[in-house]
Amino acid sequence: MKKVLFFILSLLLSLTLVGCGKDNEKTTDYVKDNEWMSPGAMIEEYLKDDTKKVSEVKFTLEFVDEDGLAYIGYMRFVLFNNLAPKTVDNFVKLTEKGYYDNLKMTRLVKDTLVQGGDPEETTTKETKEQTNTIKGEFEENEFFNNLSHNSGVISMARATDLDSASSQFFVVASNFQSVDGSYAAFGCLLEEKNEDGSSLTYEQRNYTVTEDGKKVLYDYDCLNLLVTLAIENDVSDGAPVDTIAIVKGEVLQKDVLMSAIK
Repeated sequence: MKKVLFFILSLLLSLTLVGCGKDNEKTTDYVKDNEWMSPGAMIEEYLKDDTKKVSEVKFTLEFVDEDGLAYIGYMRFVLFNNLAPKTVDNFVKLTEKGYYDNLKMTRLVKDTLVQGGDPEETTTKETKEQTNTIKGEFEENEFFNNLSHNSGVISMARATDLDSASSQFFVVASNFQSVDGSYAAFGCLLEEKNEDGSSLTYEQRNYTVTEDGKKVLYDYDCLNLLVTLAIENDVSDGAPVDTIAIVKGEVLQKDVLMSAIK
C-alpha cells in the first residue's frame, strides 16, 4: 500500500497546508482558538488530572548524514490516551507487535517534519499486512482534539478521507499550526533524562559515541538533525533516497498517570 498522502503533497508544493479547503480560522465550536494547547501545556494538564492516562513509546533510529557520519537516535514520546484514544490505542498496538521495527522513514520535508509508517517500507511479512483505518480524531471530523502542532508533536498522516489514517505518522520539527484541527495530533517528544531524573549534560548529548562509532542523539537533538539532512525525496513517491530507519519501537508504559513518566 503506497499511499501518496494529500498532506505531504500539499507540503511539498507550498510547505503550508490548508486542510481540505479550510483556512486557518477554525470553523466549528469543537476547539476555540484560545483552547489550543502546546505540548508542555498538555503535559501539565495531564499531571493535574488523575483521571487522564498516558502511554510511552520509544523509537531507536539509525541514519547517516551527508558527510558519512553514522548516528543512532532515540526518540521517546508521551501519548495522550484521553485526547485521541483510538489513535493512541492503534499506535501502541502496532508498536507492540513490532510493526515499526526495521522500517524506513518515507518522507522528509526539510526543516519541517519527518514521516514514517508506510507498510511497504517494512522488512517482514507480518508488517506488510494491511492495517485497519481509524476514525480521524480531530476538529474537522467533529472530534475535540486541542493539541497544537508545535515542535515535537507526533500526529497521524492520512489521505483526503478524514477516516483514512492507519499506520503512517509524522513528527513536526517546527511550529505548524496551519494543520491544527485537520490531523490527529496525539503525543509529543519527551526530553531524555538520567536515571535519577536529571537532565542530560551538554557532554552527554554531544560526545556520546557507541562502540561501533555511531554518535548518539536524543529526542529534539535527533529530530532537529533529521530534518536538516540533505536528503532528496524521490520524485515519484516522496521517499528519501538515503535511508533513515526505525531499528526498533518499544512500548515503555501504557495507560499510566503522567506522573509515572520520568
